[in-house]
Amino acid sequence: MLIRPALHLGSLLLMLSGCVLPSFENPASSPKTSIDDADLYGQWVALTTKEDGTTERETETLLIGRHPKRDGWMRAGGQYLNNDNELQNEIRNFLATRIGEDHFISLPLTKRDRVNDAGNFMLARYQFDKKARQLRLWWVDPRKLKDAVEKGLLLGTITETPVEVNGKEQLQLKAIHVESSTDEIRAFLKQHPEMIFQSKHQTLEKIPTKS
Repeated sequence: MLIRPALHLGSLLLMLSGCVLPSFENPASSPKTSIDDADLYGQWVALTTKEDGTTERETETLLIGRHPKRDGWMRAGGQYLNNDNELQNEIRNFLATRIGEDHFISLPLTKRDRVNDAGNFMLARYQFDKKARQLRLWWVDPRKLKDAVEKGLLLGTITETPVEVNGKEQLQLKAIHVESSTDEIRAFLKQHPEMIFQSKHQTLEKIPTKS
């Protein structure tokens, strides 16, 4: 079910990136440079693509709206069953911003998300269809982020550990942590809006409101 990954984003990113959590010390926007994206408001459900190419809706939903007390912040919330089948509520705050023609989300890491060498935020790029009824999310690819850091496009720390593969020692990426400032991240994303993001995306569909 997607609602758990959508809310438990640390688990999602670890799953997608092979146990490497790409993190940022600073967000891609401050509350002052963030936007209240009205197209994000509402109730969303994840779409899963099956092996035969058809799509189906998940059963749990995600609500997105403005933060009631913190200007510039938005909130995503929902319910899910834990491993003991107990009903759990979770709310996550995030910052949305527009840089050039592209939109990005900075989501603070929680204590549950954090692993060793992790920063304060996760980053995603998002895009709507023409009617803003479907939402696509691309999360950061740790290897692409590593390349950007190695090229000097972003300031960061790369942590690697030696592993043996087929009798040969190789370095395996353990963590990638970007230390660039918010302004530096924005300048990078304006010039390279897709460079560090995964090719695969999550798709969510907005549930129409009842009249």
